[in-house]
Order: sequence, then structure tokens, then C-alpha cells
Amino acid sequence: MLVIEDFGTRGLEGDPRQYEDTDGGPRNDFYYFWRNVGRSRKQDVDRGRWGLGKTVFAAASQLQAFFGLTVRAGDGRALLMGQAVLRIHRLDGRRFRPYGYWGRHHDGLTLPVETGEDVHAFQTLFRLQRKRRPGLSIVVPYPDDEIGVSRLVRACLHHYFHPLLTGRLAVTIEHGDERIVLERTNLERELQRNRFEELLPLVRLARWGLAPEHEARASLAAPPPGRAPRLGAERFRRHDLERLRRRHDDGRRIALDIGIQVQRRDSSPQECRFRLLMERDPENRRGEGCFVRQGITVDNPAARRPRGVRWLLVVDDPVLSAFLGDAENPAHTEWQRSSPKFKEKYLLGPSTLDFVRSAPSVLAALLSRPAEGRDPDLLRELFSLSSMADSEMPGSEDQAAATGEEPATIANPPEEPVPPAPEAITLARVRTGFRIRGKLTDGAPRRYEILAAYDVLRGNPFARYSQWDFRMDHTITIRAQGVRVLARAGNRLVVEVHVPEFDMLVTRFDERRDLRVRMRPLEATA
Repeated sequence: MLVIEDFGTRGLEGDPRQYEDTDGGPRNDFYYFWRNVGRSRKQDVDRGRWGLGKTVFAAASQLQAFFGLTVRAGDGRALLMGQAVLRIHRLDGRRFRPYGYWGRHHDGLTLPVETGEDVHAFQTLFRLQRKRRPGLSIVVPYPDDEIGVSRLVRACLHHYFHPLLTGRLAVTIEHGDERIVLERTNLERELQRNRFEELLPLVRLARWGLAPEHEARASLAAPPPGRAPRLGAERFRRHDLERLRRRHDDGRRIALDIGIQVQRRDSSPQECRFRLLMERDPENRRGEGCFVRQGITVDNPAARRPRGVRWLLVVDDPVLSAFLGDAENPAHTEWQRSSPKFKEKYLLGPSTLDFVRSAPSVLAALLSRPAEGRDPDLLRELFSLSSMADSEMPGSEDQAAATGEEPATIANPPEEPVPPAPEAITLARVRTGFRIRGKLTDGAPRRYEILAAYDVLRGNPFARYSQWDFRMDHTITIRAQGVRVLARAGNRLVVEVHVPEFDMLVTRFDERRDLRVRMRPLEATA
């Protein structure tokens, strides 16, 4: 059995006899937990509000069943019920609903068991610690074999490390004689003990962010209401940006308190704030970070990630938390513009959401001081326009990576004319792919090769491309204006630009994987 008990909560309050949904009337947590799926009366600042989280209890059981005992803070009543979730089924020609209940059956309605003897026997049998303390105890019989102590520990550390750090949450996991306590004083030790060291740097940044030193902090003014908010250098106070740039360059941590206006359609705008913690980590080229809303870790995999930076965006403001909660999907993994609870509820909702979601990447760019002089390799990892000599050299980096040979070197190579560069070619990430836009000058190359590959932990991603990843001629969609596709196969495209300003959208890649793209001209001049 798997037993989950919470303490310091109020339990499932409300009339146990309610069996229909009512838009008005008092809040009834008992009804929404036991008798309703897909709806919830939780308030704006509550964490889970979809009414779907409880479905994991039955899903975690090999019997698709669970029991729940609640002790209510309001009236002290102890209420015990059970539920099994099956499919809609027929027996002897009669159609049955998927939900079966354990309890007292009265006039077609199942009511909870309340007798002291039954409640005491239940607590004794399943070794509950509830007694008379308010809260909810869940018993999952015959849990799935994949549920074990190590997975439970890692899940708690990953999804709830921030409320554990702040002391708003403490978790105790017991199995036989083993007892593991997760709390604010021992998170780093438990991460190391459970071989979860990859989360350690983020936890250390979060712990520092609970009380950052004054010189590491800055407050950014909220953009004015009534227009799409923009996060730029103008949001900083005088001299703060230069001071923090120097600190960021030195690899020291930064804490930014950022203002934003949130406005519901039926009310005036309200100024909210959130905190962004950042530190440089040049060894972590891909960067890492996450969003935390009211203690819940939200990964937002589609959000832009600044490279070489570790960051944590924390939202505790109740108004902003309600705004983001309305945009959150049921799994609490990302904030979505098209969420039905969000789309029609706020003025400038999508642009306000983008302001928050893009803050780590925008501020990382603002705080990264540009190097003096020209850096030809600045965008090498994102976008590459190689010269003919560079692309055809037999000892090039890509060929060496593919063959395992050391790259060749040429002493004092002769100077060669550099082909004219395009006036502007931009490569942007979009959902499931990338977009290339350009405005070419006279004489710039018109024919280009584009290579794409999923990023890998080690080695050259282009050399390690597999046809099972994707195929340009089979699974990928291309939409182009001013561009003609001459060849498409494997991970390679050959395109020809017909007009100075062109636009090409390439999509249907796996959005759960990082995509690398490289582009180079196939002739020196047009």
C-alpha cells in the first residue's frame, strides 16, 4: 500500500450530501474531491485548480482504487470513503457508470462512514498517523510497481525544492525501517545521497536567493499599462544596469525584482512583482533554470533558455500567481496562451505572459556585456555562415568529428577574399522548428545549405544525426516565401533565394528536444 497524509491543512469541508454542481453557494471541497472530475472551486491563489490531480490516486493503483479519510478543521468530523475508477461497462445487459464507491449507500447516494469504530479500525489497519489532526489521508492499495522510495524522493526534490527550502513544506517518506525527511536544512545532503547532484547548483542558487546581499539586488519598474509590456534597459534605475553587468561578468549572483501590470477585463490594472535569480555558468553551455509559481515547479519547456546561465524565476505575488495559474495546463508543466481559463479573462494576456516567460533570456542578454571588437564565433553554436575556404577544407571540424581524425592545420594560409555578407539573416526558434528570415544585399550569395540535428550530450550533433530522428523529405514541413527548395533529404536542405527579402518556416520537429541548425552559402557571390 501507498499512504499519503498531509498535516497543517483544513481537510475536505462541505456538505457530504451534495451530489450536484452549483455555481453559487458555499465552497464544498468534499463534493469536488469525491463526486466531480474536471472542475474545482479552488481560489486564484491555490496551486492546483483543474480538478484533475486527484485522478492520479486511482491511476497509481493496480486495482484502480483508493480510500480517503479526512478530518475537518471546521467541525472535527472524521469522514471515510473509497472509490474505484473503471470503464463504462455492461453486466447482464445493464449499463454501469465507471465510478464505484465504498461507504454508506443511501437512496442512490454513497455517504462517508463516520462511526468511531470503523474510522479507528481503518487508521489502525493502514497505520495512519492522522488520529484527530485535520487534513486528508489517502490509501492506495497495490500501488504500481514503478512507485518506489527513490522515485518518490526524487519527485519531491525536483517538483517542490523551493517550498522545501523556504520551510513552507516538509516531507517524510517511510518504508519499513527506512525514514527519509526532506526539509530546509538537509536538501543538499539528500540530493547527494540520492545521486541527484544535477539539481544541486539550482538549489544552492535558490537558497542564496532567500536573502541576497544588497549589492546583488535591483528593482525594475513595471511597464506602463494599456500597451504590450516590454522588458528592456529602460526598466532599470540609473546606474543599476552597469553595476549588475559588472557583477554578472564577474560570475557573481544577481537577484532582480521585476514589476509587471496584470489587468482582468472587468477591473483596473494591478502592479505585481516576481523575482529572477541568475548566475553565469560558462561550463554549462546549454544553461539551466525553471519557473516556480506558488511553490510548484513549472518547467515551461518551450520557453527560451539563455545559454551559459543558471536562473530561477519565482512568483509568489497572489495576483500574478492567479494570472499564471489560469494559463497553466492541467499537468502544471507549462503556461499556455490558449488556455481556456486564460484567453478571454485578461487584457493583454498573451503579451503579459510572454513578458514573464521570456524574462530569463531577455535579461541574460541585457546583462551580458558585449566584448570589445568583433567576435566572429559569437553565434557559432546557433547560426553559421561559412566561407568557401572554411567549408571545403578537408580538415574541417565537422569532418574530423565524423571520422575521428584530428583537424588539419595550415601554417600562414594565404589571404582569400571574403564574400559579401548578407545585410541581415535571422534564425529564430518557433514551436516545433525554426524560422529563417533574410534581407540580402546586392552580390550576397543566393544558394544555401541548411543542416539540422538534435543536440547531443557529447560529440557533433550533425555527425550523429540519424534518419530515425527526422527526415526533411518525409516528416518535416517547409513553408517558404521568396525561396525555392532545390533539395531535401535526411537532415539537409538546399535552397535558392529569389528575392532580396525572404522568409522560410521549417516545422514538425520534436519540441521536447533541442534543435541545432547550421546554414552556409554554396557559392561565393550571387
